[in-house]
Amino acid sequence: MSKPSPFKKIFESHEEPQQKAEPPVEPTKESNVSQTLPPQLPTQSQPETRKRGRPATGKRSDDAWIGRTYYVKRETDLDVEEELLKLKRRSVEIDKSELVDFLMTAWVKRQQGENIDLLIDEFTNWRNS
Repeated sequence: MSKPSPFKKIFESHEEPQQKAEPPVEPTKESNVSQTLPPQLPTQSQPETRKRGRPATGKRSDDAWIGRTYYVKRETDLDVEEELLKLKRRSVEIDKSELVDFLMTAWVKRQQGENIDLLIDEFTNWRNS
């Protein structure tokens, strides 16, 4: 003979809550319209004047520039950093990407048969000013 469950009395005495039946509501024209349209979001009274975060300026957001990854020798990179720091101390601001762009442009122009001496002279004059 199986032993009766100690919870049997609890389950037997537990009554299901009865839900009150609500009378059916006659649909009106307004309620049909509100049921078919999505709820409207509240509109802002004033448009936001500033976006959050930093403004999108610089090479990363400029379509004229494209990001690339290249490997250079560590010693070359250190030498370039040293020379750029010397320029910075003389108030000449140039970053590596501008330097690489200039050198690549000069190389392409030379490959195309152009005289790049003027281009290089212009860069060194600007650099020494």
